[in-house]
Amino acid sequence: MIHRILLTLTVMFLCFPGFAADGYKGPNALCATQDGKTIYVVNTDAREIAVLNTADNKIVKTISLGDIAPNGAALSADEKTLYVSGGGVKGQVMAVDPVAGKITKTAAGHTPMGVVRSPDGTKLFVCNRFTNDVSEYRLPDLQLTRTIKVVREPHAAVVTKDGKYVLVSNSLPYAPTNFPDDEDAIIYVAAEVTIIDVATGKTTPIQLPNGSGSMFGICISPDGRYVYVPGIIARFLAPTTQVDRGWMNTAGVTIIDTTQLESASHGFVNTVLLDDIDRGAANPWGITTSADGKTIYAVIAGTSEVIAVDAVGMHKKLDAQAEAEKQAVQANIYTEAPNNLAFLTGLKKRIKLPGQGARAITVAGNSVYVGMYYSDTLQKLDEATLKPTEIALGPAPVWTPERRGEIWWNDATLCFQHWQSCASCHPDARMDGYNWDLLNDGMGNPKNTKSLLFSHKTPPSMARGVRDRIETGWDTDTMGLQCIRTGFQFIHFTQPDEAKCKDIDAYLRAEQPVPSPYLVDGKLSPKAERGKKIFDDPKVGCAKCHPAPLFTDKKMHDVNTKVYQNDTSEFDTPTLIELWRTPPYLHEGRYLHLGDVFKLGSHGDVAGDVGNLTDEQIDDLVEYLLSL
Repeated sequence: MIHRILLTLTVMFLCFPGFAADGYKGPNALCATQDGKTIYVVNTDAREIAVLNTADNKIVKTISLGDIAPNGAALSADEKTLYVSGGGVKGQVMAVDPVAGKITKTAAGHTPMGVVRSPDGTKLFVCNRFTNDVSEYRLPDLQLTRTIKVVREPHAAVVTKDGKYVLVSNSLPYAPTNFPDDEDAIIYVAAEVTIIDVATGKTTPIQLPNGSGSMFGICISPDGRYVYVPGIIARFLAPTTQVDRGWMNTAGVTIIDTTQLESASHGFVNTVLLDDIDRGAANPWGITTSADGKTIYAVIAGTSEVIAVDAVGMHKKLDAQAEAEKQAVQANIYTEAPNNLAFLTGLKKRIKLPGQGARAITVAGNSVYVGMYYSDTLQKLDEATLKPTEIALGPAPVWTPERRGEIWWNDATLCFQHWQSCASCHPDARMDGYNWDLLNDGMGNPKNTKSLLFSHKTPPSMARGVRDRIETGWDTDTMGLQCIRTGFQFIHFTQPDEAKCKDIDAYLRAEQPVPSPYLVDGKLSPKAERGKKIFDDPKVGCAKCHPAPLFTDKKMHDVNTKVYQNDTSEFDTPTLIELWRTPPYLHEGRYLHLGDVFKLGSHGDVAGDVGNLTDEQIDDLVEYLLSL
């Protein structure tokens, strides 16, 4: 009964993202007309589309989307219809008539985003973040024609100029993260860009540099030749002994040549870093180019900046490096673009923006517009001077402690040299999919990043329980804030600000689970119901260590998961809520598929008898666990 109540409340809360928006606008995407005279501002928190006249930078109209929180938009070929994605577990794709305000809706996948139209205007492609697929719709009637699986949490897409391919940026990696038993082996974990062949629906991955992830944006050059994908490169193979010079996280842009998509490289050209040698450009987000393609504009969310890159100069330098590598002239890995913080020296300019939450970007006429998500403003930059001018989308927001905490969580200026924010490893307070060797429990024992959902209610913290092992009083401010303070000290290498720590504490406490895509209309499927009976069976023993409603007994256990890097055999029992969202599994990320935890590992045989379950019973159990 408790479980059913939890599921119901969760679905009620998250069917309406940004439920307690407190009057915020939240500009999350921008869509400009070809003539640059109009920009459609997608205000996620206000659940509206604001229409900006660029001649006087005034909002001339707002279109309410009811209870749907929008997150992306694309114009039809004739620019008479705006296609908007939004919503959560029951996502929607909407056709909006900007003049009449008429809205036509159609069902989409779980949390649709990244709307993009084919050049001929006959197809619309939408990324469904939590069902890990892309839906294709026929235009103009918005009829779903097919859905194509990609990798993990797709956020954005572009269509090549000839309409033959869709390129999708997946924001998270999908691979085991454990180090092989061979101590000298190198592990490769990286998010991918997926190529979709529109004619056949076949998908092909583009291999990116090790540690690539958090890829929330993508754009294509005006001539259709190049695709640019911003993201983080996590240096997870090294202990986190120092954050300076990008030894933990760096920010880059991957370049893909669309004329080479069918080659062995699948078009991968290289990845260049946006950081400076002694100053990070943490959490790149949106990206676009000038109308002539000569300048690339990347939004840096963690530092509220725009970086303007000389695309012509960059490509010349990349071509020269490629030729040098062919001639075996260049052999030092530190001079290669993905590792060279000086590669773009003289080819980029950083522009600091007023406000917080730089994410969305577009070019209209001779100006660049950036949406400041938390400040509810746009920043307009004339391309000639790049000097920002602020455009208010409404009254100045009054931030609650929870909202301020979310802002600090995403703010890399709180880190030494601005290399990373809390969100670099914990996007949306969840996890980045990598193993990190953190300093707070010694070196040489990397462990998978944990989701922080319900972290205040499920002590101790960290896989080894090294933070605040106190069993009582966890819900006091002191206990929660201690974890946040140590995070600043050992990961950001700065002294924590008490007021900001309290705000972050409020933000983490307010986080709620996203309804699982395995639920059917908010309820367990028949298969999951069978799995629940197995889970609750005392002979099987799952509920002994994972009792509802938090599905953890908050204790340390030895479940036969110790590996050669570990000096202990006991690890914290994690909550199982949102288990569907957090592969790979166990403290070292050994198993990509949850069923392998039971079929290949001995997990579950310590407190019960999972080992004697049939394959069918394990599949039912997994269905239930992935529904939590």
